[in-house]
Formats: sequence, structure tokens, C-alpha cells
Amino acid sequence: MWRHNVKKWTAGAATMVLAFSLTAGSWSAPAYAATTPVQQHGQLKISSGKLVDASGKVVQLRGVSSHGIQWYGDYVNKDTMKWLRDDWGISVFRVAMYTAENGYISNPALANKVKEAVAAAKDLGVYIIIDWHILSDNDPNIYKTQAKSFFSEMAGSYGNLPNVIYEIANEPNGNVNWNNQIRPYALDVTQSIRAKDPDNVIIVGTGTWSQDIHDAADNQLPDANTMYALHFYAGTHGQSLRDRIDYARGKGAAIFVTEWGTSDASGNGGPFLTESKTWLDFLNSRNISWVNWSLSDKGEASAALTSGASTTGGWTDANLTTSGKFVRQQIKAGSTSTSGSTTTPGTDNGGGTTTPDPSTGGGSTTPTQPDTPSTGTGSLSLQFRSGDNNPSDNAIRPVFNIQNTGSAAVKLSDVKVRYYFNNDGKSGDQTYIDWASVGASNVSAASKAWSGNALANRYVEFSFGSGAGSIPAGGQSGEVQARIHPSDWSNFDETNDYSYNNGSTSFAKWNKVTVYQQGKLVWGTEPK
Repeated sequence: MWRHNVKKWTAGAATMVLAFSLTAGSWSAPAYAATTPVQQHGQLKISSGKLVDASGKVVQLRGVSSHGIQWYGDYVNKDTMKWLRDDWGISVFRVAMYTAENGYISNPALANKVKEAVAAAKDLGVYIIIDWHILSDNDPNIYKTQAKSFFSEMAGSYGNLPNVIYEIANEPNGNVNWNNQIRPYALDVTQSIRAKDPDNVIIVGTGTWSQDIHDAADNQLPDANTMYALHFYAGTHGQSLRDRIDYARGKGAAIFVTEWGTSDASGNGGPFLTESKTWLDFLNSRNISWVNWSLSDKGEASAALTSGASTTGGWTDANLTTSGKFVRQQIKAGSTSTSGSTTTPGTDNGGGTTTPDPSTGGGSTTPTQPDTPSTGTGSLSLQFRSGDNNPSDNAIRPVFNIQNTGSAAVKLSDVKVRYYFNNDGKSGDQTYIDWASVGASNVSAASKAWSGNALANRYVEFSFGSGAGSIPAGGQSGEVQARIHPSDWSNFDETNDYSYNNGSTSFAKWNKVTVYQQGKLVWGTEPK
């Protein structure tokens, strides 16, 4: 009880103490702005599904996330965070500590960088999210024992501070769902935190890379100060995911967007500034807090900094990427801001479907006209587009939509789609379903060998589960957005791929991606 009271006094009376120090000379104030976010808001909590401050007023935090501190930890320090507070106007900083990928599990010393960030946030008066960044270790229970120990230590060290937020599972994914894996994990880790910190906010990731907030909303955790993470990338996710937010909020669930990017879900492609602005207007209108990915100089669209940017702040516009300049402006100007982009915007059609204008960088190349497709006796046809127009990055991003031109419904579980490519001698590849109108969990992808054509030595076959339902007569499947990466994440050369469509990001019928119904080719031409 004493510790709890000290926390609230520390946050709520900092300004009064500062004033006293100026007259009495008995206290040396920390080096921070006249009124910091923590001085303004103090201890946060959840009330009626909303994040509120010590006075009960709804609060929206806005800020940035580090990239993985095992790679870009040099950007996580007090000087950088002070610049972000003073120049960008952030109120929250997220420190992303990967668990796998050479992260904390193999290198526990990374916890020292987290502690450095928390100490800086305390001195600067900004909120700090301690992010247990699961990713390839898709089930949070894999390292649950370590998570309980880590968060017990963090809560014991920092539970008396008003500005610490615990994000206990970044992006559960794969064959993991809320009720069977994530919720039981969260109950155990929350118990470890609450034994030492009774009231700081806890954020829990949700299924399908923190998109399945509707599942969490239907079976919420008992802890009163728990929020649920929603992650989006503006080039991949659209109206369908925003609808999920409104559904979850309608159920009284508190939502925090702890990661979003201006790119597609891979971190590359774009940046999609018009779609990003649509998203931020939506979040701002609902006072939903958000954190942008990422504070790094990595060579990808979602990174905020250009290569070699200073690790101590002081950045000019020349040091910021297109995404970085946009995000800085949005944090500074708030929900009434407008994009500084001079490009012609694209059109968000909802459900993550984007029809770009050529001037946005969305691709102005007209795809090669296909030969007359071998459609057999089937009633299915396929529309195709590329997720970006860069043929030499580390990802192939096929996006397709199946149309049923027949008079009878077609079960998607009877349908398979193949994308053919030359793997450029790579040792292997990885496939991901980023988004699907029928639900990403209802679509699977498998990479297989193919012989007989210089432009195709492999293909990825997309299959649908029974939960995908059927395509009605005259209807369509809706988009499926996927990624194919080399196992070593090196670059592909897509220009020598059979199914490559010259990088056009606009939908068009394309016969070099084939469709099969009950094992029979019904659309497209296989490579020979």
C-alpha cells in the first residue's frame, strides 16, 4: 500500500516539487521539459474499456517503437529518447526485446538495454512499454517460464513507477489461438507481475500476429488493467481490421495499437501514406493509443531513419525516411494533421485492398498481356497483383482474388492456387499468409519443387481449409495476401520468375498463376 501511494504521489506532485526546488534550493530537478507526459497524466489505468489518467480523463499515447535491440539497440538511449520527446512530441516509447532471433533467450544481457530505456523514460517523464517480442517463437508458452521470471524482475524493479507498461506477448501466430494458448499464458504471466506491481497496465498480444482482438474481446482476462494489442501495416490491413477494433471496443475491451507501420506487413513496400492517414484518423477519433514501427536505419520502408543517421537524435529531414517524416508530423500535429506527401493518394477499398495511383510508387508498369488461358471446363478465374513493385528485395508478395463466373457455388476447400518462381539457387524458402478476407488461419501455403522451365524451379501452393466457406455463384473469394522469403532472407530476383507480373500492383486477370478445382487445372497455363 505504501509503495502504491508513493507511485501516485511521484507522478501527480512532480510539478509542485519542481516549484518548491526553485525557491528552497533543496532538490535538483531531473532534466526534462516543464510538463512531461507523465507529469500531465500520472498513473494510468483502464476504465470502461478506455485508457485513462490519474484524474480519470481519457488519454491517448503516441510514440515509436525500437526495432529489435539485438540489432538496433544503439538507437535506444536517453539522448535519442529525449530528442523524440522534445522534437517529435512522443509520450510513449516501446523497447522491443526479441525473445528468439538471437534475442533474450540466447542473450539475457539484452535486459540491460531494457533497463537503460526504463531509466531514461523515468528521467524524461515519458511512458515506456517493455515488449516481450515473440515472433518466430510463435506460441508464447514456449518461453513462458522465462517470461514469468523476466516480468517478475521488471515488476519488482519498476512497479513503483507510474510510467511502466508491460507488453507480455508481441505477436502470437501460427497454430495458436486466444482460448487455448494465449489466454492461459497471459493469466500466468499476469499473476507474476501482479505479485509485485498491482496496478500498472499490462498489454496482451492476440492471435494471427495480434490481429484477432475479437477473440480476446469475447473472453477477456479478469485483470482490471489489461489491454489487448492490435497490430497493422497500412499496405496490408484495411477496413476489416478496423471493424474488429470497433467490435472489440463494443465488448468493452481496451485496445492499444502497440505496433503499426506505413509499409506492408513485411516491413517493406510503400510507404502507403494515404492508407496510414486513414488508419490514424480512425485511431485518433477513438482515442486509441498507438506506437509506430520502427526507430531504426534498416533499409526498409517502415524504418524512420535513413542509413547512418545519428544514434543520439538531432535528426534533420535529410536523416528521416518518407515514413519517418510522416510519423513525426502525425505525432506532432495530432489528429487534425495532413500528410506532407506530394504524391497522388491511392484508394482504400476496405479489407486491406489498395488500388494505387501510379504516382504513389504503386507501379505504373502495364503487365505483359497473358496468352489465352487454359481454363478447361472450370468456372473460376483469377485476378492477381504484386504486393509491391520492387523485384529485387527479399520477398515475393503475391496477392490474388478468385472469381466464380459459374452458376453454382464452389467450395474453397476444393481449390488450390499455384505461384511459380525461380528460387535463384536459395537453400530454402519460408511462406506467410499476411491477410485473407476468409481469414488468414483458413489459408495455408506450401513450397514445392517444379522442373522443366528456366523461369520456374519451385511453386508455392495455396490451399483453403473448410472454414474458408464457398465462393457463391457470380462471387469472389476476396483477397489473399502472401509473402515468400528465402530462408536466409537474402534478396530474390523476381524478373526471372514465371508468375511475376512486372510488378503491377493493380488487379488484372493473370494466367501465369494457376487454379485447380478438385485437382483439375481450371485456370491458367502451367510452365512447360
